[in-house]
Amino acid sequence: MKLLMITRKVDKDDGLAGFTYNWVKKIAGQVEFLYVMCLEKGNILGLPGNVKVYSLGKEKGKNRFKEFINFQILAIKLVPKVDGIFSHQNPEYGILIAPWAKIFGKKLIAWYAHGSVSWRLKLLDFLADKIVTSTPSGFRLPSKKLLILHQGIDQEIFSFQERAEHKELRLLSVSRISRTKNIDLMIDLLKSLQDKLDKSVFLKIVGTASSDKEKKYWQELKDKVKSLDLGANVEFLGSVANDQTPALYQWADVFLNFSETMSLDKTILEAMSCGALVFTSNESAVKIIGSIEPKMLIKDFGNLTGSFLELLRADSASLRRRLSKEVADRHDLEDLMRQIAVLYK
Repeated sequence: MKLLMITRKVDKDDGLAGFTYNWVKKIAGQVEFLYVMCLEKGNILGLPGNVKVYSLGKEKGKNRFKEFINFQILAIKLVPKVDGIFSHQNPEYGILIAPWAKIFGKKLIAWYAHGSVSWRLKLLDFLADKIVTSTPSGFRLPSKKLLILHQGIDQEIFSFQERAEHKELRLLSVSRISRTKNIDLMIDLLKSLQDKLDKSVFLKIVGTASSDKEKKYWQELKDKVKSLDLGANVEFLGSVANDQTPALYQWADVFLNFSETMSLDKTILEAMSCGALVFTSNESAVKIIGSIEPKMLIKDFGNLTGSFLELLRADSASLRRRLSKEVADRHDLEDLMRQIAVLYK
């Protein structure tokens, strides 16, 4: 079986889109040949020999008209060669490829995992043969075409590591720098913990800002750290390649996720897989970790410190192993790709 995958970016060094590189590798393991169309291409070294990546050219400079023309040229070239098409995340890609899928009689399956519902998503649902997502909150549009699978975490990369007890408390955040991630509250939590615990507390913040609004928030965070005299306790690491984050998850005692988004943040599962405790407000995490340890779920931002101290009291090596096993048993990337590939047969 030959497939065409369409996605935004393939670059193993990218801090946000780096995971897509792993998806490409795992899908390639399920098919005879995989063609990939992406908006932009970065470091693709190490991909299997049965993968060919075509870029629309954004890495050479943004040009919407040229990108559109390149898309149509590649669609005409590649769609007739494949048995099916897999559109990844952005509804626009599925919408643009749908006419060619219909003309050549190819099954179009679209992955979408985000809480927002737009007219583009409604159009994608109309055009696609099947929609797949990770959790019920990842696709909030009623659809007979919807199939809820799971989030895919690469067990070969995000591997479990036993932790020795540290003299200090290590906290970690991995996300886009945005107000919706409430990173300022993490800094407040650190300050409060410093006053209550008889050990030092350190926070590493991974991520970068893309828009002017996000860059302003990033500067506010740096100013807050300075005003609270926490320069020695908080480290901004900027963008970190996806395949380098496991070392950070394995370093951390607790992974912080104060997101207000409704869809499941895959970083939660990556951290769990590596053996870190999780302290999160993510709505979709409730069903995944609520039955394992409810103290990891934030119900009230007004009592962050008290809730966090309760979590520390529940900490144990067995709890960390249970979290990692949950990801291995229910959210393995290879299993997810196998389920998607079967849909084309």
